[in-house]
Amino acid sequence: MESGKTRTPLAIAIAAALGAGGLAGSQSLQPVEAASGGEWGLCPAFGPERPAYQPLAEGEPGKASADRAEYGTDGTVTLIGDAIVDEPGRRVRGERLIYRQGPEASVSAEGNLWLQTGDMAVQAERGELNLDTDAGRLERAHYWLESQHLSGVAETIVQDDRQHYRLGQATFSTCPAETRDWEFQAREVNLNRETGRGEAWHTTLRAGGVPVFYAPYLNFPIDDRRQSGLLYPTFGNSTEGGFEYAQPYYWNIAPNLDATLTPTLLTKRGLGLGGQVRWLHQFGSEDLGRDQLDFFYLPDDRVEGGSRWSLGLDSSGRVNPDLDYRVDINRVSDDQFFQDFSTNLEQSTTSHLRSDVRLNARPGGGWNLGLLAQRYQTINPDLSEYQYPYRIMPRLTASNRFGLGQWGEHVAPSLSVRADVTRFAHPSSERIVGDRAHAAIGLGQTFDDTWYRLRPQVTLDTTSYHLNDADPNTIDGNRAFDTSATRSVPISSIDGSLFFERAYGETGRYRALLEPRLYYLYVPYRDQSDIPLFDTGQPTLSYSQLFRPNRYSGGDRIADENALTYGLSWSLIDTQQGTVPLSLRVAQRYRFEDSETVLPPNFATPETHPSYREAGGSTVLAEVYSDVTQNWNGSFTAEYDTDRERVSRSQTRLGYRGEDNRVLNFSWFTREGINESDRDYRQGDVSFAWPLSRRWSMLGRVGYDFESEQVVQSLLGVGYESCCWSARLAFKRYIVRPDVGTDLGDDAEYSNAVVFQVELKGLGGIGGNQFRDDILGFDP
Repeated sequence: MESGKTRTPLAIAIAAALGAGGLAGSQSLQPVEAASGGEWGLCPAFGPERPAYQPLAEGEPGKASADRAEYGTDGTVTLIGDAIVDEPGRRVRGERLIYRQGPEASVSAEGNLWLQTGDMAVQAERGELNLDTDAGRLERAHYWLESQHLSGVAETIVQDDRQHYRLGQATFSTCPAETRDWEFQAREVNLNRETGRGEAWHTTLRAGGVPVFYAPYLNFPIDDRRQSGLLYPTFGNSTEGGFEYAQPYYWNIAPNLDATLTPTLLTKRGLGLGGQVRWLHQFGSEDLGRDQLDFFYLPDDRVEGGSRWSLGLDSSGRVNPDLDYRVDINRVSDDQFFQDFSTNLEQSTTSHLRSDVRLNARPGGGWNLGLLAQRYQTINPDLSEYQYPYRIMPRLTASNRFGLGQWGEHVAPSLSVRADVTRFAHPSSERIVGDRAHAAIGLGQTFDDTWYRLRPQVTLDTTSYHLNDADPNTIDGNRAFDTSATRSVPISSIDGSLFFERAYGETGRYRALLEPRLYYLYVPYRDQSDIPLFDTGQPTLSYSQLFRPNRYSGGDRIADENALTYGLSWSLIDTQQGTVPLSLRVAQRYRFEDSETVLPPNFATPETHPSYREAGGSTVLAEVYSDVTQNWNGSFTAEYDTDRERVSRSQTRLGYRGEDNRVLNFSWFTREGINESDRDYRQGDVSFAWPLSRRWSMLGRVGYDFESEQVVQSLLGVGYESCCWSARLAFKRYIVRPDVGTDLGDDAEYSNAVVFQVELKGLGGIGGNQFRDDILGFDP
């Protein structure tokens, strides 16, 4: 019996259809760990013992074997006793197989019938298969799909052709056959592989033998094609919203357009609608644009009254190779929105929401042009309008780099040009506003080889202002700002590095990289006290920051410097494991003269201002990282302020990632206030997910502020794990009062929430990803 024809095995779509179906409108079936269930051995051996099977390769001729064969006068062949019909991709095995030759060859079987493929096995009492059309019927069938760790039974499995299947009285579960903790049951299931859809009538989900969900009709996907349908719901409970139930619906509008609409019930506040719309569009043959709109709308808040809403738009694209854009809009209805509707500390203490529009063009000749408009929505009620950030309305930028030709054998200098013009606006009439024009022209040359790099550079930085006169009765009006201030500063620097590399170990497994670096910077002093601060601040210090020409961000202050920065970085790399056993970086800036440039509005003399830097060694920055073992890693960063002889900032992190989702995180953060109005920070955070037994685990997180002696966020929960389902329940508490840089005080406002997650393995979960967000590295 010869056959080189590719066929679709009967009943292969049973598991795929039911596994991707149920409520999962756009989510395909995800594999689960089979057999062992991990270290704890939660799952018994999957499926019954069955004969070993090695599929025939594609194009290999079919085979048949049996203890004996009987040939009929009508061309039938009856195989008796361990009868096997093998074809590429599948095997039919039974006690008695009847093979009928002819235009449409078929096999019928009685007794212990087995249909096997590389990943699936079906056992039935009887059945018939048409080997040419793939039509067939199995009765009283059991099926197992190894890769998905799922199994079920069906009274009948009918395959009309390669694309259409019908199942009668079918069940599905990833639980072992002897302990069906949960199981789907359907009176009738129709599967259409051509459309990628399935239909089920009178479907019931039973948990522990008890019906918990019923649907008279379900329409669901059976492959990876995006399909419209219900997704898994999320639910929980919080102090601000009460019990919450959200039921998302996925709408596959077009191949490049989809939406998720989520009706949400909050028992305290009312019924709202959330959602997300995604659009992928094309400007030309290669240039793409991506848009995403996230929204939530509550038409009538029963607690606060009126409508509440949030809106987020992220749109980006490349119109052509020389033009791209980005639009990022974030807005909420009121100052209290995140305090009432968020479920995490970071969001609930947000003070400003940024929205901006960017346009970048490359017209040719190496030029890069940009347009930026940016504004903030301040949602911290403790901030006055005077404290709101400035708006950029708009900013035009231009930059280019010109090669100046070959001046010698190894000298090819370049000229860089950067310029921008910005209009600053502000919602408060007390703030001074106006225009700022800035240009920087730099001449530099890079000398480099495999073992060194040296770059001298000189830059002329010029800035001019055109400011509106401020009301003399306001705060800014009382300050001595020059409405037509100008500033020109020459900046000279030379940056040099050496590169050393060495192998360790007999096989060169470890490689050490050493890079000493020197950076000399000279910037003369310019009095800038008559210039307002629009976008300038003092960023968090880092190793790379010490090798930049200005210690301030923004364009309103250029710090004077006559200083040498010396740094050293060293890394040890394990080339076999792909880890970094140890990495060290340390740097310090040594000033040959006092640096006098300061930041207002403290109106202090340079000697008493916190940003003033005396001659001598300045802040020492040290960064350490280590993959201590395959499971442990840690990092440490510290700033030592030599002017005040204290550690001004430090951050320590230690993390563990082990088997069976063992996670442990420690972090410690300190920062010393730079003046009396700026409070010190000393905060610690511990989070973990740890198995207590083969089924139970504990989850937790505590963040504590040692200055205010208050817990800023906490989570405590338990998790239960079985072979085919898991559940997690936790209680959460976090501060919702915005942090304005002062002590939290005894009147800090908290929100309490209950977080719940259930997962039916092989189907997906309900309850969202709250635990993944709260416990770094945890992947439930």
